[in-house]
Amino acid sequence: MSATPKITRAEAIGLRIPYAERVRENMVANYRRENVDRSYYSPWIVRIHTDAGLVGLGEATTDPREQLAGLSGRTVWSLLHDASRGNGVMMAVYDLAAQAAGVPVCRLFSSQPRRTIQQIWWSHSLRPDLMKAETRRAIEQGYTVHKIKARPYEDTVAQVAAMAEVAPHDYRILVDANGSFGSPGKALAVAEALQRFHQVKAFEQPIAHEDLPGHREIRKHLKLRLAVHWEAVDVRSFMLESLCDSFVVEDFRWGPALTEKSALCELTGQTLWVENGLNTGLSQVFQAHMAAALPNVEFTISLTHVAEDDVVIEPFVMDRGRYTVPQKPGIGVTLDQPAVDKYRV
Repeated sequence: MSATPKITRAEAIGLRIPYAERVRENMVANYRRENVDRSYYSPWIVRIHTDAGLVGLGEATTDPREQLAGLSGRTVWSLLHDASRGNGVMMAVYDLAAQAAGVPVCRLFSSQPRRTIQQIWWSHSLRPDLMKAETRRAIEQGYTVHKIKARPYEDTVAQVAAMAEVAPHDYRILVDANGSFGSPGKALAVAEALQRFHQVKAFEQPIAHEDLPGHREIRKHLKLRLAVHWEAVDVRSFMLESLCDSFVVEDFRWGPALTEKSALCELTGQTLWVENGLNTGLSQVFQAHMAAALPNVEFTISLTHVAEDDVVIEPFVMDRGRYTVPQKPGIGVTLDQPAVDKYRV
């Protein structure tokens, strides 16, 4: 096998994967309440071929076809850590580099990556009976942490009460308001109403991103952990004043971008909740590799379980809240071609 594989061909495949039937109606209704018409996920699969017979796989959030131009003839190593081509190409290049080196992707970022990572279950602001059913499903599949969306059109206390009916004592619930609590007073009032449910452990973005005085007030009185979105807040202030326990990272911040965030958090004692592995098993498992390599990544979050299919063959198996990162060279998952053909646009 060539030590410097060259790219011979690159392709992108657009998919449209509906939400899983069990949550579809409720999720579609929720998005309509928020003036969004959405009933499916629309990831793009990137596939890069080389003269060494290796094929790298990636997942993009938007159409990556323009970013594939000029790849033919380039070596895999010349593209390593280059984010200018977009997240799908970047992921596929890491997959190829790890395959060529005979190591799992996590070894590209650490000499001693963790063998397991903590993946958490995610739910939109579902009605209480469906939230209860999703909690039961998560527990049956080995999850121990569950993040839920809080929205004005559902009673957060009623949702958590329904979850607590089936959740064991050590199950952890994280409440993500996306700013919808509106004010520090409302956020603290909701926290007080949730006090009787010991499973509730954290709030994420309870008020508007830019409300720094409000976050100071919440931090002073909130007995729960607090997380905010890295890309949306004044990170320097939140770090220097220790205004949160964790930063949420999304928007496919792979490679050096995520490594730098982890290094900064190591200095401040804060952790990362990474939401980059979104719609298919490719990014879900790639995200697990990055989390295994970076010690300050506390949780990883994906949406594949609320989609109809994750379009990979290998199941994402959880054991007591943890996922074991594949040790095969590359990302370590296989694209389910019949599923790709089924959902291809």
